Amino acid sequence: MKKAVGIIVNSSNQLDLDELIQYRSIHTIPFGGKYRLIDFPLSNLVNMTADLYVGVMGSYNYRSLVDHLKQGQDWNLSRKSNDLLILQGDRSAKIGRVSRISIQDFIDNSAFFHKLPDTVEHIVISGTNVIANIDMKHVIETHEGNDADVTMLYKHDYQGMIMNKEVHLDLEEGKVIDIFENHERETSGDLFIDTLVIKKNLFMEILDEAKKRGLIDFIDLLKHCLDDCKVMGYAIPGYVKIINSIQSYYEASLELLECDVHRELFKNERKIYTKAKDNHPTVYGKDASVKQAMVASGAVVNGTVEQSIVFRNARIEKGAKIKNSIIMQGAIVEEEAVVVNAILDKNAVVKKGQFITSSTTEPILIKRKEQ
Repeated sequence: MKKAVGIIVNSSNQLDLDELIQYRSIHTIPFGGKYRLIDFPLSNLVNMTADLYVGVMGSYNYRSLVDHLKQGQDWNLSRKSNDLLILQGDRSAKIGRVSRISIQDFIDNSAFFHKLPDTVEHIVISGTNVIANIDMKHVIETHEGNDADVTMLYKHDYQGMIMNKEVHLDLEEGKVIDIFENHERETSGDLFIDTLVIKKNLFMEILDEAKKRGLIDFIDLLKHCLDDCKVMGYAIPGYVKIINSIQSYYEASLELLECDVHRELFKNERKIYTKAKDNHPTVYGKDASVKQAMVASGAVVNGTVEQSIVFRNARIEKGAKIKNSIIMQGAIVEEEAVVVNAILDKNAVVKKGQFITSSTTEPILIKRKEQ
């Protein structure tokens, strides 16, 4: 019988992702040649246990999310048996109210939570924009071993951009004694990665309390629980990156070219699943030159690609030069064009002989072309 339910929530950081979410949900931002951001938290959940309910909080750009998840079969889930449900979400963000974890999204889906069977003991809440391969099975075992009411996952000495009121934790002997935002103190604590485990009974009590008090942020309610509940921290080892801006997306993408990062994210024992697609193998022309790059199936390369990521069905034509760039699905770089330090969104086109480059550390984003 299922004893856990996983909820993937919207990210409050999406305001800094600019054109990348103009036509798509934050969940489905392309990453790593063939993946989407949601593939990481969703795979972490399904690797935890075979007996699992998963609810995904949608957004007002939900079409790409529905298309990506389909019936859930690529993650060993099924909508027919209610293993996977897309829930109503993102109402607070749409009207300009930003919270770390929106209580309103939970309230809007109260029926889903009230219908959970008595066998469900834990609710795992996960942000959709956290790139990490997390052993959630061990997290649950530690949570139960500590007899914790809540276990909040964090990264010590986080190496990444801190913005948008990131939440930090103060801990004593593993217990969370304070929760604060980075702008509230000069010194930061351990970075909360928008992922936690909570006892179902406590979650339902918090939901009822939120309705009475009109609070919008789940983290604010957790602050009030620190004295009365056992809130523990769980340090995530290894690679973690929060995608909270165009810059962080660009950096995390190119970090995949580092062998240690790639091995850690794509472990054999805990796979990262994604939507399956039948593509022809990558085609390399006689003039192709590829160095330190990831090139997905279905791509055609006739030019030079260095330190870059090329997605499915992208095309690099003869004489084109790509360096330190991300070329998304269906994008085309025509003959003799040069692309350096750039992100080409889906179906974007760089015309013949065009020169696209950034002289700063910030990448140039070439908007997607709708087809």
